[in-house]
Amino acid sequence: MPSNSMERQFAMKESSTRIKPEEFKLWNDRMIKKYDPDAFHHHSSTIIRFIESKRVRAIVKLMDKHYKEGRVLEVGCGAGNILEKVPLLDLFGIDISAFILSKAKEKLKKKALLLQADAQSLPFKGQVFKQVICSEVLEHLLNPMISLQEIKRILGHQGVAIISIPNESLINRIKSILIRVGIFKLLFQRKESYSKIPERMEEEWHLHAFCLAEWLDLFKEFFRVTYLRRIPFFWLPLRYVIRLER
Repeated sequence: MPSNSMERQFAMKESSTRIKPEEFKLWNDRMIKKYDPDAFHHHSSTIIRFIESKRVRAIVKLMDKHYKEGRVLEVGCGAGNILEKVPLLDLFGIDISAFILSKAKEKLKKKALLLQADAQSLPFKGQVFKQVICSEVLEHLLNPMISLQEIKRILGHQGVAIISIPNESLINRIKSILIRVGIFKLLFQRKESYSKIPERMEEEWHLHAFCLAEWLDLFKEFFRVTYLRRIPFFWLPLRYVIRLER
């Protein structure tokens, strides 16, 4: 169970969240349609596509080498861009957004069983999955701790969770510089998207902007942290891909 200090820390941070629980699904639908995470995998910017590709490859590489033997669930599967790369027949995915889930169903066909569900209330019995993927999801949730508790609950003995999170502070610094010198839109703007780009994503879609140490402290409440990859490069960690073991 989480320590009292961690519970207090998250209770304090959660209390400042601007989205009420009863508003979350509708709000998330608006954000998904506005930013459409699927589009990043097909972005006009070579840089964006490269980073997304590196993240997906790192996730698959950190999965247990015996993953073909058990069920794999992706929590917050989006349009199925990660599940598409996992060479396994027994795949499952959940997402709270019907809009993005329809894209996943079109992409994956019958490769995975996809369900509309909340990452904070997974519709599965305990210890039924060997591995869980949760990529760029926790920062969008009202309470990431609840989702991690759920992931631990559904993972079997010695189960593996692969988590990816953004390096919010570094991304914000780079974005701020590019916006100030007037080249951010030139480099990264999608046509007919982002009518107004927030300088800091936590002003809109990201509900949490924890540093790496804070995320690791949270993960260690539930799992052993066994690997950490910096994406796209060690010296430019815009994303972290982390392997956790039950």
